[in-house]
Order: sequence, then C-alpha cells, then structure tokens
Amino acid sequence: FCAQCWEGQFLHKKNRRVSGPVPHEKTDPVVAKKVQKVLTPPTDDTIRTQLHRDDEETAWFGIDRPDSGPPMFQDYGRYAEVLAGTYGGARRSKSQTHSLTNSGRDTRTPSLVSFVGQTGAGKSTLIKLVIDLSVEGDEIFATPVVGTSGADVPTSEDVHLYLDPRTAFSEVPILYADCEGLEGGEREPLGARFRKRRRTQKSGLAEINEKTVRSARPTSERELKWADTTATRGREFAVTHLYPRLLYTFSDIIVFVLKNPRVIESVFERLVNWAAAALEKSSNQPVLPHAIIVLNASPNEIDPSLWDEESSTNSLLESLSRTVYHNATFKKYAQFWRERSRQVETVKELIESYYSSIKATKGRPRLIERQVEQLYNGILVACTTARERKTKLRMLLDAEELQSYLQCAFDHFARTLETPFDFVQASFSNSPIPLDFGGNILKLAINLMEVWENKADAQMIFQELSYMVASCIMLDSARHKTRGTAEQIFPQYLGHLDAALENFCDRHWPCEYVKPGGGYRCVNVRSGHGSKGHQLKNGKVLAAGEYVSRFSFETLKEEFQFNVYFRLEELLQLLHDRILNGDAEDKAAAEIHKDDVMAYFYRYASREGRADKYNSHSACFCCLSEPPEHALPCGHVLCSQCIESYGQQRSKTEFEMHGCPMESQTINRYQSWRVYLKPHTAGIRILTLDGGGIRGIVELEILRLIERAMHGNLPIQCFFDLIVGTSTGGLIALGLAAKEWSVGECINHFEQLCNKAFTRRTGGNIPLIGWLVENYNHSKFETAPLQEALTSAFSDDHYLFGGKRPDQHSGRSPIKVAVTATSASGSAVVLANYNRHCSEKLPYQFQRPERVSAELKIWEAARATSAAPRIFKSFHHEPSKQVYMDGALYHNNPIWIADRERKLIWDKEVNEYPDLIVSMGTSFNPHARRVPVKKQSTTRLGVFAHGKILAKIAKDHIAASLDCEKTWSEFMNVLPDSARGSRFVRLNPELQDDPPELDDVTRMKLLQDTVRTKMSEDPRINKLAMQLVATSFYFET
Repeated sequence: FCAQCWEGQFLHKKNRRVSGPVPHEKTDPVVAKKVQKVLTPPTDDTIRTQLHRDDEETAWFGIDRPDSGPPMFQDYGRYAEVLAGTYGGARRSKSQTHSLTNSGRDTRTPSLVSFVGQTGAGKSTLIKLVIDLSVEGDEIFATPVVGTSGADVPTSEDVHLYLDPRTAFSEVPILYADCEGLEGGEREPLGARFRKRRRTQKSGLAEINEKTVRSARPTSERELKWADTTATRGREFAVTHLYPRLLYTFSDIIVFVLKNPRVIESVFERLVNWAAAALEKSSNQPVLPHAIIVLNASPNEIDPSLWDEESSTNSLLESLSRTVYHNATFKKYAQFWRERSRQVETVKELIESYYSSIKATKGRPRLIERQVEQLYNGILVACTTARERKTKLRMLLDAEELQSYLQCAFDHFARTLETPFDFVQASFSNSPIPLDFGGNILKLAINLMEVWENKADAQMIFQELSYMVASCIMLDSARHKTRGTAEQIFPQYLGHLDAALENFCDRHWPCEYVKPGGGYRCVNVRSGHGSKGHQLKNGKVLAAGEYVSRFSFETLKEEFQFNVYFRLEELLQLLHDRILNGDAEDKAAAEIHKDDVMAYFYRYASREGRADKYNSHSACFCCLSEPPEHALPCGHVLCSQCIESYGQQRSKTEFEMHGCPMESQTINRYQSWRVYLKPHTAGIRILTLDGGGIRGIVELEILRLIERAMHGNLPIQCFFDLIVGTSTGGLIALGLAAKEWSVGECINHFEQLCNKAFTRRTGGNIPLIGWLVENYNHSKFETAPLQEALTSAFSDDHYLFGGKRPDQHSGRSPIKVAVTATSASGSAVVLANYNRHCSEKLPYQFQRPERVSAELKIWEAARATSAAPRIFKSFHHEPSKQVYMDGALYHNNPIWIADRERKLIWDKEVNEYPDLIVSMGTSFNPHARRVPVKKQSTTRLGVFAHGKILAKIAKDHIAASLDCEKTWSEFMNVLPDSARGSRFVRLNPELQDDPPELDDVTRMKLLQDTVRTKMSEDPRINKLAMQLVATSFYFET
C-alpha cells in the first residue's frame, strides 16, 4: 500500500496494535515471501523426504552407529567441497573444481560460525533466514531443513555446513555450522529416519542413486576408540562431549539459540556448561570464540528498547549480575576461576572467562528481516575481531591450513576425549618449519629445549647455539667460496637468525609461569596464550593471567646477533690462518667446524658426552644448511655435502665414513660405512609402476624380461635413479629399491604375499552372510594375514628413511624410492626414502616426520600404499597418528608424482628432461567399454552404504586400468615438441579379454604366462634394454 492507503486500512489505524506494544509495520513483499516460506515449511511427507535427501549433501561430520561394531567418526568432505566450489571468486562447475583444487593454494581465510542450542529452538530456521535473506536474484545456496511447527523430534543429525552468500566469493568467507540439537536425547532425528527408510526400500546391492551422491573428496572415517560403553556410544554423549570440543576449538563465533525460556538464568547456564565441556580440551588455542545468544519467539509485550542488541545484552547481564553468588552452576564455575586467581564477581565476568565477548538478541515476530540483519552484523563484527586477533598472534589460518588442523583434531578426538588438542603440535605437521638455514637453527633450538627441559632458559639456549651457528656460517661460506670478512658475510645470514629467534620466542618457548607451591609450569606459548590463561599439559587451567617470560625476540635479538657475529669473526680468522699454512679452504673449514666447535657443542648439549638425542630427519644437524639424505649406522642423517666433507673418497662417486662427525669425541661404535653419490653430469632414469592388485605380477614379468635381455649380469634396479609405485606397484618398488631384492626374489615374495594376504573373512564365502560380514568390517579380507605377510617379507627392523643401520647391507641402496598413499583427509601422500627441498605448495603431501620415532618402517609404507578401501582396512600408523589408504585413489599411474619429484630432487641438474622414464602398467583390454572412473563417494559408510560402494568399486577395476592409459596420454600431451619421444616409454600389455580382478589370485599364474609369451616377442623389450645400458654412461667434468 502507498502511505495514504496504508492508513486507510482498519488494522493500520493509529494506535492499532497486534498484541502488546508492537504496531503493524510495513514489509517488502519479496522479503515477506521469503520469511513466510521459511516459517511455514512443507508438511507433505514426499517433499520433506526429498528435502532431507538434498540436505545429506551438506553434512560435514558426524557419527555412524552400526547395529554392531564400533561407532565411526566420519568426515563427509563438505568443508573442502564448499570452498572448492567458490574458489577464485566466481561460480565453477564441479568438473572444473577438481583441477582447481589440485593447482594453486587457497589463501582465503574462512571464519566458522557454529549454531548450537536446544532441539526445536530454531537453529535451522535461523540459519535458513540468514542465508535466504542474503541471496540476490536467482542464486541458490544450500539451507537447512526446517522442522514443522509443534514437532519435538530433532530434525537433522550430526553437524551440517552452509555457506554465507554475501561472503561466499570473498577472501573471508563465512561458514555456518548447524549442530545437532542439545537435549534431544537418544531420539533419532527425522533426517536419519528418512535415510533409513530409503535404505530399507532398496535391495541389498542396488545401485546408488547418482543424484544423491556428492562428487567431492573421498569420505574419511575414524573408529571412536573411547566409545566402548553404552553411554559413550549414544547420540546424546556425542552432542554434549564430542561436538563441543570440535566446534568450540575452531569457531570464531558460537550462536547459542534458545526458544524464549521462562527463566533467563538457564540460558547462561547452558552457555557456560557447553563451553566448560571443551575449555580444557585444547591448549595453545589462540582466540576464544565470541558468543551470541539468540532468544527466539520472544513475546511482543517486552519493552521496545530490548529489541536492540546492545540494550538487550546490557539488560540481561545487569538483571543477572549478582546471581553468580546464588545460582549453583554460576557459583561452581566462579569458584573454579577464583581458585585460579581470576576474580569473577558478575555473570558477565564469568561468561568472558569462556568467550571473547557476549551479545544477546531477540527474535521479533514482526520485521524479522531487521532482527536477522542485526544478528548478521553482529556476526560480521565478531568475525573481524577474531581475525584481527589471530593475525596479531600469527595464527590466522588460510583455507587449506584450517582443513589440515581440522583433520588433526578429527584424528585426535577420535582417539581420546581426555587429552587436549594442542595447536602448537598440530602446527608442526600443518605449518612445518621452513627448510632453510633459519628453520634449521630453529629445529636445533627446539631440540635443545626438549633435551634440557626446564634446566635452561631461552637466553642460555641461544648463547649455546651462537657458536654452532657461527661455525655453520663459516662452513657454508667456505663451501660456496664466499669471500670477505665477517662484516661482509654476516648480513647475508641475518634474516635467518632473526626468523629463528622470533619463531622460537613466539611459537615454541612456553610460558614461564609456575604455580606457587606446586611446581607446575604453564605449557602455552606466547601466540596461543591469551585466550585461556595458564594451562597444564593435560589441558587443565592452572591460573588466569597473561603470558610470562623474561625473554622475548626484542630482548634477545641484539645479544644473539652480537654473539654470532663475534664468534664468526674468530672462526674466519682461524680459517685464514689455516689457509696461510697451505690447507685447502673447504677442508680446513670442515675440520675447524668438526673438531673445534661441533665436538664440544654436542658433548656439552647432550650432558652425557653423546649426540644421540640430537637428530633431525628434515635438517642436517651437522651443517644446518641442507636437508639430510644419508643415514649413518649411529642414526644421524647427513647431507651430501657433509658426506663429501667428512668421508674418505674411494672413487668419484663413493665415500667411506669411518665415524660420525657429530660424535667425533666418542669411540666409534660402528663399522665404516660407504655412501654412493650420483654424479652431477649423469642423466636421470625413472621407473614408475601402476597399481593393480595381483596384476602387479605383470610388471615383475616385464622387468624380468628386460633383465634377461641384458643377460642378467646386473639387477634391473641398478639402471634407475628413482622408482615410484602405487599400491602393488609400490610393494614392488620397495622390494627392488629399499630391500634390494632381485626380480626373482621379488616375484617369490609377491606370490607368497598374494596367497597369504587375500584371505577371506570367516563367513565371507557364504551368500548374503559374507556380504554383511565384509561390510561390517569395511573390508573384504582379513587385515592380520596381510600385515604378517608384509612383516615377513620386508622385516620389522628397517625404517624407510633413517634409523640405526646395524650393517653395511641394511639400507645403503643409492636408489631413491617413493610410494603413494591417501591420507584420512583425502589428500594424496608420498612416502619416500629420500629428502628434497620444496618451497611451493604441492597438490600432495610429502611425508617426512622430524624424528625417527614417527617414521614408517618399510613394511608399514607397503601396508599404507596397498590399503585398498574395497579390499583391506585403512592403515593406522600409531607413532605418527596418521591414517593411510591406497594410493590408487588418486594416482594409480604415478607418472605425475614421479615427474614432479625428480624436478625437486635434482633441481640443479642441467638437463631439462630425464634420460629415460619407463612407465609400467598391469595390463588392460583396449576394447573394453570406456567409462569414467569415479572417485569414492562422500556418502556415509554404514553397513549398507558401504556395500554399495564395494559393489561399485568392483566394477571400476576395468575402468581404472583404462584410466592409467589416459593418465599417460595426458602426461605426454603436455610435453613440448622439443622433448624426444624415445625418452618416454610406456609398457602396458594389451589383452584380448578383461584383466583379472584385483584380488583374483586364481588367475595370477595364467596372467603371468600370458604376459611372458606376449612380451617376449615385443621388440620394445630389447630396445629398452639397450637404452638402459646407454643411459648408464655420462661425461665426467
């Protein structure tokens, strides 16, 4: 209506009220239509079933509770899907998303806003209003399913994730998490009921309705180790104990939604109880979440001023101010903080012990748009405040970092609910220390801190480090022929010194607060201290207060620089004197570093005269300049330059180490050790091996034919510098390179392993019963026989990288080997027996723990790469807390991995292309119908859903073999015309019929004979043999 006609309406007469003091108000009809649609959801059962089916796509994480068997925590890939779909600032199709997520790094910094509260309080309604009222035009954004009026059964289960339309394509997207309602008890939510009903309407192995399957990242799942009782397995336990730990830890804002309670105290009781359940379950948490209380369905009769957020908040807090002395819940938590030296005299002070700020808003029946806008503005302000605080603490996570931290938290809380999640520990794997001189100084400083525990302060640590650092600078300048005095050389390293010290003071040196009388010390570091005060290692809050330390980057910076500079001057003068006496500069520098500095440094640092406690798998602790590559018998790992400096040269490519330079003051406990170094002018030769289950015998048979074509005088692996394999191709790669088996030995081990590993589960051969058994265990075959076969073949003694080497023949192979796997978060992973520099973000993870204790043994790497989801259970590596699945999920043909790795390993080689790349497949039928290979679905992995996935993967083994050929074609197509085709060889036997299934052991011998007959007549075998011999020659310089 226009203004005149509006006033003419009877209901709009002056002073005409709805109820209470609220007058009729004008509303935009478009807005009114949106609001009406949200507030009056459809009641038709068919429509609601479809809504719940669509809403399954928005599930982020939750718990699957099979009728028998352990509950499983599941991540449905929603976080990655949401961000991938909006990456780059414009809408993209799903087909474009995959290539996008595998290229550049997503540097956006998302904010998480979690909506929690009672079942039926209107969380889903509120999120839907916020999203729908923000959408412009015809854009469609996913929203929750709103419960029908009067229903008291929970609507949705688990935690769902939605995207804010206004910030979706910005650098700071906001994500809304809708948590399953509190106080819903064990009642099954409607979403779960609809899904179960659909399951029962389908036959056991019916095809999955493709419309209900999200083509996102593979689902990851973790067994809930703590869910071992009826109580801990229940739905209510997860909602009140597990979900708060995750959401409180990572959310910028907690929106606590309640339906206008009669007693307002209960609102704040729930708010505090919810946070208290999670407060001590994380340490070094940089920022506490902000809290916004939304009171839905508030009566119209209240004072109009209370519709204002500021007025409403102040009024509520003022009315409850002194209840902190009377309310039992408030008294308990106030006393908790008083015992920790924080004075809590009001409810506001109590709330701010758990949250960064508190706001309250009321849901007004009329002009809902204005109230929603007020809530949204509050969300924006709080998100901005949280982001600024995290930036100041250098803890603002980008999209990919947040995903990594979330996966670490999923792993952690699936194992235990008692031990706190530590942001600093998570940062080691998710934001690794730089692989440069400054990063290596920092690693040694951290190692010193751990060995000395509380016996030395930060100042003493860097005093001790200064002489070692100065000597490493002297050694590095001599190796690179850097001329000049300390005054000229030192500035080149100054940035590294400052970066190491600043990082140590901010992110690694714990607070020095010690509780009087108890001797307990706070474990929080400067960057993670401000939010909760002082905490113990077990997460318990020790006391309130700010970070305490006598030292900081500013107070130590000048002293550290001064000490390093003047010690560098002394060492350069000593080096100068040695040169005047006729010593070679590089040799003299190495001897000074070893005898005059390093020997005394490690003897004193260890406090026991031995350097065993000082070891790194990502930094050479001998020179602090290069990544370590060569493990010595003592367990220390040195870089190639240190091998050349301290080894006795036996030939142009071989050096003999008579002792460890880090242990020069101790009696040699091990025999001498020979190390082979690849000549700089020699070309690079690479072998890649596809995955394929029992069809790996094809690759072994081809390798044997090539070896025989060279008259079998040398093992085939001697002709390759890098071997990369996936799944069973990975097993072969590890056998050839890491164990140095002959092809014959490899075939014998492979046949034995297949016969032993492919052991059906008890009852697995019985129709229907077998299907249920396999789906309950989420694998077709027993895991124990596989692991026994692997440990028998590869032994349980040798690490893939590092570790003590008892004899000359344990792990001295010069051949570099890598196998692919898939992490629990769905990322491709490379496990290798080598190190290399890499400063860029790759579409896969290169796994290299800092300590040998977290390294994989050779058999464990074999288990990780062959943990096919259809066939065997995923592999949980307890020391590193990592979970691995088959590498074939991403790289069944690992040619792209191999090419990228060789560029990183030999980045200084003059040749643009390797001398030879040989890619081997496991056979294929070129006449088979080509169908696209679909990645694993992100639907839930219950017994029935998992059975559907197994059936689907079983059909995909033919398509997967064709996909390997497609991968090779794509690789060749990107090569420029200048690349010689003869350098790149693909050997994959063509069969007249479809190849055997991955686990069909009965057809392995027939396949082997067929390939031997076919490939024996292939002229490419002899040609390749001659190429391998030819590429063994190189020009010396």
